[in-house]
Amino acid sequence: MSWNADIRTRSGKADSRRLILIPAAATLIFIGLGVAWVGQGAAAAAAGTPGVAWALSPATNTVTVRLTPGAGPAGRQILAHSHLLVSGSGRAQQSPAGGEVRVPVPPGRRTQLQVQVAGPRPSQQTVSVAPPRALRVTAAKRSAAGLLVSMSGPVRRRPSRPLCGRDTVSAVTATQVVVASGPAPCRAVLRVTGRSGEQAVVRVAIPALREIPVYSFANPAHRAIYITVDDGWTPSPKVLDLMRQAHLPVTAFLILQAAERNLPYWRAFVAAGGTVGDHTVSHPNLTKVSLRTATMQWGQARTGLGRLLGHTPVMGRPPYGAFDRTVQAAAYRGGLRALVGWSATVGSTGAVHTWNGRKLEPGEIVLLHWVPGLGSQMTRLIRVIHAGHLNPTPLTPADFAGVTPQRRSLDGD
Repeated sequence: MSWNADIRTRSGKADSRRLILIPAAATLIFIGLGVAWVGQGAAAAAAGTPGVAWALSPATNTVTVRLTPGAGPAGRQILAHSHLLVSGSGRAQQSPAGGEVRVPVPPGRRTQLQVQVAGPRPSQQTVSVAPPRALRVTAAKRSAAGLLVSMSGPVRRRPSRPLCGRDTVSAVTATQVVVASGPAPCRAVLRVTGRSGEQAVVRVAIPALREIPVYSFANPAHRAIYITVDDGWTPSPKVLDLMRQAHLPVTAFLILQAAERNLPYWRAFVAAGGTVGDHTVSHPNLTKVSLRTATMQWGQARTGLGRLLGHTPVMGRPPYGAFDRTVQAAAYRGGLRALVGWSATVGSTGAVHTWNGRKLEPGEIVLLHWVPGLGSQMTRLIRVIHAGHLNPTPLTPADFAGVTPQRRSLDGD
């Protein structure tokens, strides 16, 4: 009996302990739920707090500070009722609700901006900004190419862009840009951008580029007549024989691409006393291209012919006889000293046609082409020249001294 009673006593104590533990566990569960709820609320509050983003523009030395919406469904609502207050560079600036602030900052040194967010979720932070040093002009002087502008730091290499119509701007070294002269005077504002993004403003005033005149007549002294032949696609052995036998002076205005195709002939032409002129690289109508392209056509042909034939041309002839101020300015930039037109032509039958329909006169420039049958045309021309008691004479820039330049485009190819 006593043993059973003892068992009952122990069992009763265990039951009483269970009764005590159940309320304690429940209390702990409720406390844990409360903590979790408070944590979720805090996370939700933090998630809805607007963020701050900023960006520096070196071109204008300004910092743009703006608010970004916080996470969660309330983020945009909170943003709509929040605004910025930015200070630290001059007076403080405030944004409209949900807006942005643009703050000027001095170049070349670090600036601390104090950014405060006012609204349902206020916050504050410091933004540290270090703009690059200001780009400035250190020198500006005229050169053969135009106006050479030196900058205080490296500049961006951009493709040439228009300024004053057809004038162009290009980077020539890491810290220099050139404003090329053109056919008209240039007065404009040039904006130069450094590699760091800084910008500098330069006022430029550039005189018009010198223009090479076009002559359709030359010096008539000693009853001179001047024979010129264009293009060069079909060399004529017969013309070469005439030059060698009669010491006939001929000026060939060569297309560079044609000269490259028949190089041995043209070297023989020069050895026979022939003069080579510039007829461009590929024979475009130069009045329909840019100043830059026209300059390339003149300049590359001139240097290319000089490299191939040993004599660099100083005279050029515009393809189709088409020219204007841009073509003449491009010829100057390309290194030429005179542009040559014509006053007489020789037709496919060998007939000579002068500008006024009369007989050839001293000082006239005769135009032919390197085409099949040129040898026969040249033979007929020589007869006409001798009949008129004229003297074939080598053509040089000196033969244009005192001669009136041509004022309008010619008609030919």
